[in-house]
Amino acid sequence: MSEAAPQSTADALPGAGLADQVEGVALNSALGADPRSLARAWGQVVAEALEQPRLLWETGQKLQAEMLGIWFSNRDADLPADQRFADAAWSENPWFKRVRQSYVAWAEALDDWLAKSGLEGIEQQRARFVLDAAKDIFSPVNQPFTPETLKAVQESRGESLTQGLRNFTDDLFNNHGYPAVADRGAFELGKDVAATPGAVIYRNELFELIQYNPTTEKVHKRPLLYVFSQVNRYYLGDLTPGRSLFKELVDAGIQVFAMSWRNPGREHANWSLDTYAEGVITALEVVRSVSRQRKIDVIGLCAGGTTAAAAAGALNARGDDWINSLSLFVSILDNRPGDSDFTLFVTDQSVAAQKQTIRRQGMMRERDILEMFAMLRLDESIFSFIRSNYFRGESPLAHPLLFWSMDYTRVPAEMQCDFLDLSHRNSLPKKELRVLGRRVDLSTIRYPVYVMAGSTDHITPWMACYRSTQLFGGEITFVLTSQNHTQTISARPDNRHLRYWMADSLPESAEDWMPLATETRGNWRSHWVAWLQGHSEMKPAPMRLGSKSYPPLEAAPGQYVRQK
Repeated sequence: MSEAAPQSTADALPGAGLADQVEGVALNSALGADPRSLARAWGQVVAEALEQPRLLWETGQKLQAEMLGIWFSNRDADLPADQRFADAAWSENPWFKRVRQSYVAWAEALDDWLAKSGLEGIEQQRARFVLDAAKDIFSPVNQPFTPETLKAVQESRGESLTQGLRNFTDDLFNNHGYPAVADRGAFELGKDVAATPGAVIYRNELFELIQYNPTTEKVHKRPLLYVFSQVNRYYLGDLTPGRSLFKELVDAGIQVFAMSWRNPGREHANWSLDTYAEGVITALEVVRSVSRQRKIDVIGLCAGGTTAAAAAGALNARGDDWINSLSLFVSILDNRPGDSDFTLFVTDQSVAAQKQTIRRQGMMRERDILEMFAMLRLDESIFSFIRSNYFRGESPLAHPLLFWSMDYTRVPAEMQCDFLDLSHRNSLPKKELRVLGRRVDLSTIRYPVYVMAGSTDHITPWMACYRSTQLFGGEITFVLTSQNHTQTISARPDNRHLRYWMADSLPESAEDWMPLATETRGNWRSHWVAWLQGHSEMKPAPMRLGSKSYPPLEAAPGQYVRQK
């Protein structure tokens, strides 16, 4: 079933328009945001307020009048919808209703001050970011004496307080002091997640290469090499069997090989984009040898898409025609200011400061990565779990996707610095990037490229992903899905809410693409699998994994995914 896509920002998704989903982290930009720049932004807002005492006084007087009306005149103003205040007591209990009204009045006073402050351009945007963060931090739902907390204490006869303390203590020692988003003991690697049968057939210091067992009598001749981000573990593509992309692929007769990166330590500080791109090329050599195929299909996800594109560009520059097709999922190759709020804090000074810090540490640590993503969405990433895990004493969810999201990794210092340069200089689309001594020009790549983005993705906003369609010189397919960053890969195929958008042409801007797109209900992955199958003939499935030169070393998921 197909129908026209929204012509503007009408609801392409429940409660949100396609164009409204452009906000997000934009991974490479997030890596370049100096925390000290964020701290300075707070100081600048305070300094600006003190430099305009009259405006500060007038805003305070107006807020004081509002507060008096709320607390002493039974003022009954309409309250904006806010799911954090879903409990009926926030609207019906006289005390909690007034607390909520006071918070709304204070938040509106901040907006009023900013509107009249005279701040413009990037300074105004930075102030907006800071004030929105303040609204999250000082929301009354983030203190322990809320209707939800009191109800939990009463219903559990105080056990929620004890359990909340246990949760806090466990996170203090086992989750860098941040609230857990999932039950760390709910799933076992190789049994519950990352459980698709296969074997490690190659290992070096950088990565393990896993080949998966075929499940069909015949397979497509051209295998698929899966390249994942260095920022997380590879098994987002192989969650529980009902969510496993790998299982779906092998059941469709696709031969799957996956790279599992080593979790680097300080001794690997010099690993760079060249190192990882060379790793992809090495993996391609092994896959070509094992499969006896000259050309391989390649898929790169998130930052793995950047690595795969860099490797593809280097191969193309040196005349090695090894790749049959390239799929780029939720990956940004063309970074622009404005892709996310983090670009407000990326400057020459912040990039230099980040490089200095990261080289001193030797790596970007797990805690650094956790905090990087938490900064943009404080309530969603931090405070919502403080409320549930600590104040209400609830156990973290046993969900495979959330479990995976807590399996943190590190990034080597030089790779992190390369990420910073890719974002700040935008050297890849400018054809200025050199990889393994070769200048990368993606426009000279003529094989088919499949670009996929998620309409609610806040890690790699879809409009930024769309720009990749303009970089290559061959046949390009672009698919926009109705999911966020991780759900695009891990959603259950039978989810009846899945849908995706495509268009017959790919204009320069995503805004111009939107009116051309039509919606199809169903799983976008079925379209991609059929696209892969269309580029390959069938042959009998291999009788065994690996080869004489690359025999199986151990069962999947291998050693590196277990390294802490």
